Amino acid sequence: MKQLALFLVVGLSGFLFEVAPAHTEEPVERIKKFSDFQQIDLNRLLAGDVLSERGSLMEFPNGISVQTCFAMTLSAAETAKRLQSWDPSPHQDLKVYAFHPLPVPCELADFHQLDFKSREYPVRWLLDKTAATTGAKSELNLTREEANALAGCSQKRPNPQKLSECWSKLLLDRASRFQKAGLAGVPPYELTRSTVSPIAQLRTMLLEQLAVASEFQPILKKIGLLGKETKPSITPFYYWTLFDANHHGTISLGAVYALPVETHYQVVDLEYYVSGDYYTSATLYEIWPAQSGEKSGALVWRGDYFAAPVLAYTKGTERIAYGTLMLQDIKKEIRDFQDDLKTK
Repeated sequence: MKQLALFLVVGLSGFLFEVAPAHTEEPVERIKKFSDFQQIDLNRLLAGDVLSERGSLMEFPNGISVQTCFAMTLSAAETAKRLQSWDPSPHQDLKVYAFHPLPVPCELADFHQLDFKSREYPVRWLLDKTAATTGAKSELNLTREEANALAGCSQKRPNPQKLSECWSKLLLDRASRFQKAGLAGVPPYELTRSTVSPIAQLRTMLLEQLAVASEFQPILKKIGLLGKETKPSITPFYYWTLFDANHHGTISLGAVYALPVETHYQVVDLEYYVSGDYYTSATLYEIWPAQSGEKSGALVWRGDYFAAPVLAYTKGTERIAYGTLMLQDIKKEIRDFQDDLKTK
């Protein structure tokens, strides 16, 4: 039965990415058709409410998802533009220590602000795990070649500045590969129990969410996340960031894609490398112009998809708890994003 189910999923996904559906419904009705939201009060959203829903439990053992819905006072076009390049680091509650755009092509100097001298516990945790890395063992997401390089740095000069320099070289190599080849340039994690491809993890999660995959097929096809393409045909906003994930210092490399579709916009924020704690994530946004009486702005649906090794050891109630904690953090992020744009 599992082999048959997999065949059906692959076959249906191929159909989804060959036939673009025609959409004429109002935004609220559109959201109801592909999302977990069945009751949406546009007036309340335009007044500032944020709807949230834990995603259905996945068969994929590493996967978890949540959904939110909110509104902005800006136009749909401006909201999409701001989402693509928003810097969360000024907000202390989000625990983002550094956030930096990356030019094309990126250079080593673009990572010079990566600093392990912080006294923050999460950053010291990352420093310790880096120093403990050997060519055969690490708690971080690395290839064998990367692990050997970090181990060599630790043996020669195990101090924060030297390890920051070594991490910068590692990140530059990964970012350069991605800028040149897209998803095809993403190396796997080789020091886990079995080799893990972060892109394969994302694809598996999205193929369990066929309604969402169908809705987002215009942008997912162009960035190569689903479908036959591997190199994006649209240019993203590239970035790197250092933040606290579950009290662990975490570095990620990401790309944010935006695409106008008919009268609305689709945005995908893809983390193609994460140093540890989880494997990868993707955040999907669909943004429409919205009008209710005299109130106008943009209506935003957001779906977050995370793949983490710890989830494979959790059961239903534990996954629900993880989903609840995720929603708390995501709602903080949405509120901060809304507040930033109110002042601009």
